[in-house]
Amino acid sequence: MKGMRRLVFSLIVVIVGGLSVHAQSPASHTGMLWNVKPEHSDEFDSFDANKWNSDLNDWGTWSWEPDLAYVKEGMLNIKMIQETHQRGGKEFYYKSGIVRQEQTITYGYFETRIKGCDRFPGASPAFWLYSVGQPTPTEEGGVQYSEIDVVELTQREWDFETNDWEGPEVIDMNLHTRIIKDGQLTWIRPGGYPDITRNKWHADFDPRDDYHTYGVLSRKDSIFWYVDGIERGRKENLYWHLPMYVTVSMGLRSPFEKYVSGDRITAPEETTNEGFPTEMHCDYVRVWEAPPQIVTDASVYQNTTYGLNQNLEFDAYYDAGSGFTVQSEGWKGITVILAQKDANGQTIQEAKTNDVSIVGQAAGRVKVQVPLEGLTISDDLPDGHYYELNAFLKSSKNGGEEVSLQQPIMGITLVDQVLSADEPQPASLQLYPNPAHTMITLAGLDGQEDVQVYNIQGMGYRLPVIAVQTGSLQLDVSSLPAGIYLVSVANKENKEILKFTKKQ
Repeated sequence: MKGMRRLVFSLIVVIVGGLSVHAQSPASHTGMLWNVKPEHSDEFDSFDANKWNSDLNDWGTWSWEPDLAYVKEGMLNIKMIQETHQRGGKEFYYKSGIVRQEQTITYGYFETRIKGCDRFPGASPAFWLYSVGQPTPTEEGGVQYSEIDVVELTQREWDFETNDWEGPEVIDMNLHTRIIKDGQLTWIRPGGYPDITRNKWHADFDPRDDYHTYGVLSRKDSIFWYVDGIERGRKENLYWHLPMYVTVSMGLRSPFEKYVSGDRITAPEETTNEGFPTEMHCDYVRVWEAPPQIVTDASVYQNTTYGLNQNLEFDAYYDAGSGFTVQSEGWKGITVILAQKDANGQTIQEAKTNDVSIVGQAAGRVKVQVPLEGLTISDDLPDGHYYELNAFLKSSKNGGEEVSLQQPIMGITLVDQVLSADEPQPASLQLYPNPAHTMITLAGLDGQEDVQVYNIQGMGYRLPVIAVQTGSLQLDVSSLPAGIYLVSVANKENKEILKFTKKQ
């Protein structure tokens, strides 16, 4: 139709101007810079005995056999079989496989692509990290054991709310630790401490039917869980700071084991060979660490005019690097500078603002207001002079590593003032319903817009597009956890932030 323009929507978390991202980036956080950890990553072209140990000691009801973990046709396969056997003078009924890496790691992004086993209930494919052989601490709150379950599939636990067993769609992503509490070495587990350790998500798929990606981002401050690139849980990182081993395994579950007085024991009366052998399939294990970085959408500032009567708002995502935090020395948190440069790149004058609120933080979103009063308007600059926008922080990595934008941002124009009548007016945007349960509609869109959805901590989400019509867009928000979310709608001239509440 005449005058109608095609709306192009790019659902992204952050666009990094000039940033080269590794081809194999995590399923989430694709706009960040990541460094692959090759010693912890494996595409399973063959079984690397220098990287993985498949001959581990048995524990509890679980009997591990090295030949039940093997690589075939580019896939790690973990098998469980029914085989009655003896160990330690007791009888056991099932054997399965496990592989554990030879090197430990603490922080980073850990991801796998798994298809669950056919047998349900009784077998639980798992991708997890755990510590081994740590000394018992003596101080209150000291940690003796750390375990991060990236995913445990088809555990079939008892649901006390429905008074029934869980189905195969329930996915567990939990934490376990053993600490000194009230002077005693105490287990902190999901059953007794759900607020600290428990994450349970009801998927809209059966993990036995197909492959899905499961990941965890472990930072010094928080731990985040992802399924197919979408956040499905988060916890404060209170105790998970020990060196841990990346592990893939198949664990025995109810009805073939049971708890008696807090101990796992076998259930010989439930023994059956129906559904056995059964296998889980693991396509890859990939581990990344984040280098210190500041990430922003350069297009928001390029070819944009600001008045000296305004503030330039700098909106960015920062990461101090995996395992590190922002230091107070040097740049005092994050420092944003709009500098006048001469033809040789030397600074002539600048406007600078510090934000110390992120000192001690690992990562997140930050907005900084830079007053422009006192700078020279662009029309009065000498030939060859220009304005350059950059941001700086210092990470605790390497004793104080300085980091800035990957590329300074140019193309900014300053004028004496921007009158309210001359300011570019954003489209009359509407977001409804609010609160929302399953879907939101953005109305009043005009032209080519980038739509970004993130929570108030700055974590972004990829959401399915339900429908695109002239001037409107519908997004599926049913997968989002309950909470408050921000929707950024930006084109070359304007950027507007809308807020909505996601209800369960």
